[in-house]
Amino acid sequence: MPFEYLSKDGLKELLHRLNDWGELFWVDASAEGKPRLARAKKDGIDKYKLPAFRGVEPVKSVIMPPKQKVAEYPGNIEKDMKVVPKKRAIFGIAQCDLAGIAVFDRVFRDDHEFLDPFYTERREGLFIVTIDCSEVHPSCFCNMVKGKPFCDKGFDLNLTPVENGYLVEVGTEAGAQMLKGTGASKATDSIIAEREKIRQKSMKRLESQNAQFATKKSFVELVSEVKEEPLSYRHHGSTCVECGACTNVCPACFCFGLYDNHIEGARFERMLTWDSCQLAGFSRMAGMLNPRLRIAQRFMHRYNHKFYHYPWRYEGWPSCTGCGRCIDNCMGGIDMRATLRDLSVDSVENMLPSPSPKVK
Repeated sequence: MPFEYLSKDGLKELLHRLNDWGELFWVDASAEGKPRLARAKKDGIDKYKLPAFRGVEPVKSVIMPPKQKVAEYPGNIEKDMKVVPKKRAIFGIAQCDLAGIAVFDRVFRDDHEFLDPFYTERREGLFIVTIDCSEVHPSCFCNMVKGKPFCDKGFDLNLTPVENGYLVEVGTEAGAQMLKGTGASKATDSIIAEREKIRQKSMKRLESQNAQFATKKSFVELVSEVKEEPLSYRHHGSTCVECGACTNVCPACFCFGLYDNHIEGARFERMLTWDSCQLAGFSRMAGMLNPRLRIAQRFMHRYNHKFYHYPWRYEGWPSCTGCGRCIDNCMGGIDMRATLRDLSVDSVENMLPSPSPKVK
């Protein structure tokens, strides 16, 4: 697909076009120095700042709301509940969040056994603008889970900040149409070469900061070979307080629960909400039996799902995108990279400290 050059004023025009086109969400780095996901406001476009790395929050709430109605009963059994498709755009997301959307797509859109009409309707027509990470957050480790600090595909437009503007890679025809009227012009070879330098710099920094967590085998291979409860899970999981923060901020966690609300009279509604496999009630069954009663068992299950069960079903892809948000938000100071690295270590004395040293 072609490359275009967009000026800073052209970026503002692109945001205006997207805001007029439909409902716009963006990752904005203009406040507090932290990229935050928010619903875009027209009067905020002039102050908008493109993030240098992934946002604080995942974007999964846009495609799978934390709470939604999925049924109402009793009622007409021939009447299906529909989610009216909306024109929605997500602007300024990094590769880790795009990879998170792909995790959801494989389960709820592309897998005929788990096809979710609500998800499919929200996903349809979603316009995605991604960014290259020109900086690397200390907890990022996308390079260790088949990722990169930039996107190769899956976007409508991809932006790379270059001198006095942005290099835009057009990923779809919809993206090309959206660029019209923004003043975009054909990118020169020197600007395209500048992008490659930015990408190489980000990748080298990622590899450098994650060198201490490097393993001879991939994380998927390490977890898949586990036959008993490893020392690493007990060692690093010992500070887990089962708050569920790790799963809430994860762009690839999709566990949910269902409950019923009384509306009025004899009418009820069924609601879907996000859930967490780290909570004791998640695996509790009838008669109060619980196959994962201990925190350590739930801790282990999360890693098994991400690096064994999901890759087993979906062609080797882990359901972890290496965004590092779980590390940033863990009240127990647990670093997923340390836990996975130490799966290949036999002695606790040779493992990284628990809780893990706080990343800076």
